[in-house]
Amino acid sequence: MARIYLSATYSDLKTSRDAVYRILRMLRHDVVSMEDYVATDAYPLHKCLADVAACEVYLGLFGWRYGYIPDKDNPTRLSITELEYRKAGEAGLPRLLFLADPAVTWPDECKDTHTGEGDAGQRIADFRAELGSETLVSFFRAPDHLAGLVSAAVTLCLENNPSAKPESRRRMLEIKYQILELRLKALLEDYQAATEQLSYTIGLMEQNKLKRQIQNLERDIEQVQAELDALECRG
Repeated sequence: MARIYLSATYSDLKTSRDAVYRILRMLRHDVVSMEDYVATDAYPLHKCLADVAACEVYLGLFGWRYGYIPDKDNPTRLSITELEYRKAGEAGLPRLLFLADPAVTWPDECKDTHTGEGDAGQRIADFRAELGSETLVSFFRAPDHLAGLVSAAVTLCLENNPSAKPESRRRMLEIKYQILELRLKALLEDYQAATEQLSYTIGLMEQNKLKRQIQNLERDIEQVQAELDALECRG
């Protein structure tokens, strides 16, 4: 089990935060987030920065709001979310970053360009540009999509970063097993949908295309099952 700091603005990303919190708790990680303080963007600065440094992994979610800028003890005039991000860097934590996909429509009330906050969107635009240059960054389209990205990224991070590994290798294998089960379920659902679609498809070329897709899917399922069997044998 790892101690993970979950950072994000509150009102615009609440559904996404909830999805990430649930998947991390399902994987039995210890999650520290603003919900541990108060349900608002304006939570205690020194407390949250100390909590960031005490964690093993930093996980940041970023939409189109720059977030609350504390007045006290903040000469650089950065938002809490940016301060948390920079504190994680100072502490040497792996930083896993997830940005809202620009191709997905976002509610106007959740965008600084619409509300006029954060220099009318310029600050979050600049911050996102910086974040986008990081190695460990992904783009999410919806809360469920985000949860899948997070589960895979956290597991990979813990495997490859010795300072962030859980105490027990057994626990890591259990986490991998759960993720592979989720992937297998999704692949089987896709396979069933493709099979049903085949019976309604008109045209030989389209049928052949679907057959190739099904064959590729079957190979993926076999690979996942082999991994699951190997994990089960290692018990």
